[in-house]
Amino acid sequence: RLAAASEDAASGGPNGTRVQDTHNLASHQWDFCRKLAKISGDYDDEMEQFIATNKAIYDRSGKERKSMIPGGEDLYRETRFRRDDENQSYEILYSKTGTESIV
Repeated sequence: RLAAASEDAASGGPNGTRVQDTHNLASHQWDFCRKLAKISGDYDDEMEQFIATNKAIYDRSGKERKSMIPGGEDLYRETRFRRDDENQSYEILYSKTGTESIV
């Protein structure tokens, strides 16, 4: 398993140097999703809107997560979103973090 992970790390992953990072695409995941959609023939404006909305929600969740106290409650996991793919945005329907509701 380590040999396979080492090979993955050397293949030019997001960091390219740490075996433990090969599972985490982080900000590289959006271009990877686009690449897969193009390979499958499914990439179009609607798919781009979907991916961009996913990124907006991911970024928002990350912002909330990073504001939490380590070891404390993961309140950001309770946040509920309503997607607006056409505008590549979302509305927050419920949040225990007390942050703004529309982006």
